[in-house]
Amino acid sequence: MKKDYQTEEVEGKYSFMQKLLYLFIIPLLFTVVVVLGYLTYEGKNVFEVAQSFLPSAKVEVSSSEEDEEEKETPPRDGNDQERSSQEVILLERQISEKQREITKLVSQLDQANKRIENLEQQQQEVKTSTRELAKLYEGMSTKKAAQIILELEEEMALLILKELSASKTSSILGQFEPEQAARFTELLANNQ
Repeated sequence: MKKDYQTEEVEGKYSFMQKLLYLFIIPLLFTVVVVLGYLTYEGKNVFEVAQSFLPSAKVEVSSSEEDEEEKETPPRDGNDQERSSQEVILLERQISEKQREITKLVSQLDQANKRIENLEQQQQEVKTSTRELAKLYEGMSTKKAAQIILELEEEMALLILKELSASKTSSILGQFEPEQAARFTELLANNQ
């Protein structure tokens, strides 16, 4: 009996307002604070969103400069804020699209640079092999070198003739027929 009396006495100590405060208002405030914290963590500005629901109130301004600024800038209403938030979303999408385009262009540029490097390496290999061939032709007789060069493709023949010494090139061209010698001389002149 004594224990029952004590529990009734403890329950009787709290008024209706205290019970309302402890059982409803404090948990509600705690829940609101937790939700606001979570939304802020997620990157949402809750206060700007809440402000869009409030009616805009005009404040009396004492200075004339601020009056002029208000006249120059039209008052914003809910539609303007919605439009601006939609514009922000649209601009963010455009930015992400541009970033994807930039990434794609950078990868294409890297591929092009790799191709250029490969072509430069191939060109260097062709030059070294042409120099080696030119050394071989320097050691040949002029007549045999002229016959072989006439059988080669024009581009290869020009590369070899460019690498040969001037005296060897002139003696090889002397072995050609006049039309062939003129054509190769013209090609050599245009290629330099």
